Amino acid sequence: MYGLIGKKLAHSYSKEIHEQLHNEEYNLIELDKLDSFFLEKNFKGLNITIPYKTDVIKYCDELSELARRTQSVNSIVNINGKIHGYNTDYDGLKYLLEYNQISLSNKRVLILGNGSTSRTIQVLCQDLNTEFILVSARNPKENEVPYTTLKNNQNIHLIFNATPVGMYPNNENSLNIDLDSFKGLEAVIDLIYNPLETNILQKARKKRIKYINGLMMLVHQAVKSSEIFHKTQYSLDITSTIYKSILIKSHNFVLIGMPMSGKSFFANYLAKNYNKKIIDIDKLIATNEDCTIDSIFKSHGESYFRSLETSTIKNISKLRNQAISTGGGTILSEINIDYLKQNGIIIFLDVPLSLLKTFNPKNRPLLKDKSNIERLYNERYNLYKKYADIIVIKDSYDETKTFSRIEAKIDEYFSS
Repeated sequence: MYGLIGKKLAHSYSKEIHEQLHNEEYNLIELDKLDSFFLEKNFKGLNITIPYKTDVIKYCDELSELARRTQSVNSIVNINGKIHGYNTDYDGLKYLLEYNQISLSNKRVLILGNGSTSRTIQVLCQDLNTEFILVSARNPKENEVPYTTLKNNQNIHLIFNATPVGMYPNNENSLNIDLDSFKGLEAVIDLIYNPLETNILQKARKKRIKYINGLMMLVHQAVKSSEIFHKTQYSLDITSTIYKSILIKSHNFVLIGMPMSGKSFFANYLAKNYNKKIIDIDKLIATNEDCTIDSIFKSHGESYFRSLETSTIKNISKLRNQAISTGGGTILSEINIDYLKQNGIIIFLDVPLSLLKTFNPKNRPLLKDKSNIERLYNERYNLYKKYADIIVIKDSYDETKTFSRIEAKIDEYFSS
């Protein structure tokens, strides 16, 4: 048997990754206690995740050099009843940094958290000639500092988040780290990968600081684990190939744009062609309120509708692998975009005003007066462009041509 042991594994990608690597069943095994499981030794190879990367060491008969140095084990194999422990998180993290062209040499590094993952980061930093390592934690040990003093540590180049703060389902949680305190900050690496964009990564994005999640590390450590399990060696491009497939599947495709731009139509198209579930935010609000959007505007006004819109978006923001059609005014609130970007790429359907004016605005509360189209367009256009990850020009009624453009832009985005 091969598998992953830990707690709360329902949303893990490990099963999918390992079964792509090797044609053998890989199990997700949630455990509250380890003793009886390791007494039976009914496994060939296992990966270990939170909270057991340190706890499993006592069951190992032998540890690899990295496992000894980090005192962290994320992969074990059973060889004739002898348990061998390895740390492939080190390999995964090193690959993540190389892939994103981040050097640790002569850098000053801040690591948030002091658990097993933090120790792996520290060892890698030492091996790659980091100038200075500062570890900060809620309950700091010797030579570590509490989070509350970080505002006094300004000369930091790289920040690693090695805590579970902000991990699904508690996406809204934050360490409240002020990135403005670090004037020389070059990159923020959060080893969480669900959500794809955590609170601290959103802060980095808004400040135009390089930001990276832990998905690539997850994939590459799985590749190295599988090589150990099955005594094999995979091609050099296997990590990036699997990474891209997981990335496309895990992302939501979020369509923004003016009313009548075709967001609902192309969301359905994307759902069908990328095997995603469909969510139409306006339809969802109407269903939840048991009345039409037009009736909500008439009875309660736009402000009330916008509050419903934000609460609805918040509720769906933790989902993955969705094709989401937004309302035309979703971009009026930046918090909506923050929620949608947690697991989504924002695709702007850019329809020229001249073409929009030829459409029939029936059942559009804000377009009862056709002259409002130009006013709304001028008010919103720059916001659509600001928040978009992908901009797709839709300049005709040819839906096939537009969808081909969307597909090309998506492929370009995930290949970059």
